[in-house]
Amino acid sequence: MEQPALTVSLFTQNVAETLNFYVDQLGFRHSGSWTEGDEPPIWAEVSRDGPKGAARIWFFSDPLQGYDRPAFSGVIYLFVDHVNDEANRLGSKRVDVLWGPEDQAYGLRELGIRDPNGYLICFAEAI
Repeated sequence: MEQPALTVSLFTQNVAETLNFYVDQLGFRHSGSWTEGDEPPIWAEVSRDGPKGAARIWFFSDPLQGYDRPAFSGVIYLFVDHVNDEANRLGSKRVDVLWGPEDQAYGLRELGIRDPNGYLICFAEAI
């Protein structure tokens, strides 16, 4: 896979649980991981192709200095072909849906969810 222009790297207390959520619930591919011995992974990469190109997220379990739990003050947007298809697919999954699908005044149709770490992910398409 070609290196995307932007990769998000996020702290998680449980890489394996986060990896399973993104693969099983959100439809990402497990595209890499790092373990030490027989221990659970301490780093993992998920990726997903979309209409604007590839999206890649790294998750790591080694806390950053001063941060012992996940923290992020924004929303991660993932552009998809059809937000309604994402909503239908997620309808049978255990996903914390926060809003949508709904049309926004700024020209996007959105579906917002919260992942197990508290990060906000928004599936979006231009309308």
